Amino acid sequence: MTTATSVTDRKPSGVLISSAGEPAEATRTECCPARPVPGSESEQELHPVAVECKEFRGSDAKAARRLFAGAYRPGWRISEFSGHCAVSHRRRNTGSMTVDEVAIQGRLTLEIPAADAIVVIQPRAGSLSIAGGPPATADFPILVAHGMSRVLRCNGARFDVVVLAADVLHTVAAEWQMALSQQTQFLKWRPRSRAAVRAWHRAFDYVLMTLASADTARQPMIAAGMANLLAGALLECYPSNLTEQDPAGNLALPETLEEALSFIHRHTTEDIGINDVAAAVHLTPRSVQYLFRRELDTTPTEYMRRVRLRCAHQELIAATTGTSTVTEIAQRWGFAHTGRFAVLYRRTYGQSPHNTLRQHTPA
Repeated sequence: MTTATSVTDRKPSGVLISSAGEPAEATRTECCPARPVPGSESEQELHPVAVECKEFRGSDAKAARRLFAGAYRPGWRISEFSGHCAVSHRRRNTGSMTVDEVAIQGRLTLEIPAADAIVVIQPRAGSLSIAGGPPATADFPILVAHGMSRVLRCNGARFDVVVLAADVLHTVAAEWQMALSQQTQFLKWRPRSRAAVRAWHRAFDYVLMTLASADTARQPMIAAGMANLLAGALLECYPSNLTEQDPAGNLALPETLEEALSFIHRHTTEDIGINDVAAAVHLTPRSVQYLFRRELDTTPTEYMRRVRLRCAHQELIAATTGTSTVTEIAQRWGFAHTGRFAVLYRRTYGQSPHNTLRQHTPA
């Protein structure tokens, strides 16, 4: 399914985006100038480059394909390039993060392959359509992570692209949660709230303004900190296995839904299903399904699975004897098929349950 939306122009303060469509192709690379270190014996001793800037403008299809294939790893592929299309691409690279300002005049289709890095696409203006993904509006950034691929269809579009290494996200998460025992994993592609999105926009606009400043070229520590700032803003914006172990965690929920959640938590080790939950709160199964979807963006079955998986994870970590087995723990929490449990566990916690058990069981 493809969702096409018109994006209302939202331009970050302090950042100028060059217009596309110049008749001749132009590529420019510049390193923000370094300066002598005060007090050094030699005036030739320089600060390391804080921000590297590269800029491309052109309307040649081959040059544009080379640009997107080389700018990202793995390379993005242009599968459609209209005859009168022009591309403007300006990159700022701090080493741990790249921020690109992209403007497309005409129609262009970009295929974004799965990658290890975290990619965020922030629409600014024009029209974007996303095959099989969330709506492309200036209000909501588009998250591409955890081996996901995307197809973007651009028509007179302007957008920003942030690429963060996965280890940057993990480092920030580890600082926030000292006892980090799993890989950072986003749980949903829908932001937690509009307030969280507004916080993301404030952080992102600050980063854009800072990187565009000539002063930042002489402040490598500030430039390096921008990646951590955006990683933290992403973790606050999107539900993850670190910030929201329980998707109902900090929400004001209807009383009936609270009763349903309480019933699930009280009967976690029992073989209950949606019919049992519905009977406990005096609703039809369909009404319970709707309630969970509306308030938590999940299903009762998926919620029960997450609760049980978290309980199994906690028991694996707490195991103190060498007699505990993954199969026993999985079955105790309602996972009859150990293989499926292992796949779900790895997808959520970034390693196999057997590794978790070995790491936390005394030798």
